[in-house]
Amino acid sequence: MNGATDPVSGLVCVLAEAKATGALVKTGLRPKRTIIYCAWDGEEPGLLGSTEWVETHADALKNNAAVYINSDSNARGSLGVGGSHVLEVFFNQVGRDVIDPEKNINVIERARAYAVADGSPDDRKLVREGNDLPLDPLGSGSDYSPFLQHIGISALNIGYGGEDDYGQYHSIYDSFAHYVRFEDPKFEYGVTLAKTGGRATLRLANADVLPIEFQRMSGALGRYVKEVVKLADDQRDETRREEPPHRRRHVHGDVRSDQDLCHT
Repeated sequence: MNGATDPVSGLVCVLAEAKATGALVKTGLRPKRTIIYCAWDGEEPGLLGSTEWVETHADALKNNAAVYINSDSNARGSLGVGGSHVLEVFFNQVGRDVIDPEKNINVIERARAYAVADGSPDDRKLVREGNDLPLDPLGSGSDYSPFLQHIGISALNIGYGGEDDYGQYHSIYDSFAHYVRFEDPKFEYGVTLAKTGGRATLRLANADVLPIEFQRMSGALGRYVKEVVKLADDQRDETRREEPPHRRRHVHGDVRSDQDLCHT
């Protein structure tokens, strides 16, 4: 059977979390909010299962859904988490209560150390300036997309990895035998992901007031605006450098293209 890492390794953690939550409910500890556990089909052809479900239940989700938590692939290594920045403070609180099975420190501190060691200059600077792990922005590519981008529900995408060689990706070698040999031989990080998602889910379900914090979101949006402006400036400069000489015009000592001289 193929797909042991992607996506079965993430799904089994969700199932373990659901089993544990069910055991709590049987003792009488019922959550204040409804928890729905889902497994999706058709992710690779275009997020088909999750998108169809969100479209079918869109009105109910818009009126009642608070947060969507996604898990896909999982293996040994550091925590990887992306999500809505309104959940950044909340998730850092959750992660500090989860211990990494290899390093015996909380998973936030290990992820921060990994970002300082292997992250981009901007990532290293951001981690060093604060005490929390910044959430990566969510683009597309997994089943959080219809929740976040179609109907505006805050979302998280969580998983572990980085110590495995992901050369079996989407191949016949993504088997159970490969997984138990190379990805997570002791299933320690499967347990860790279940603990991470379970803590986040139960705290959200039982909070008197949802732990939404908008200051981190405004700060992140400010950084992204600066990145877009810099990207546009860099591409404009690169375009000017690559223009053939006969296309260039000199205006007040500056090199401009014909297009730069046309204003509407």
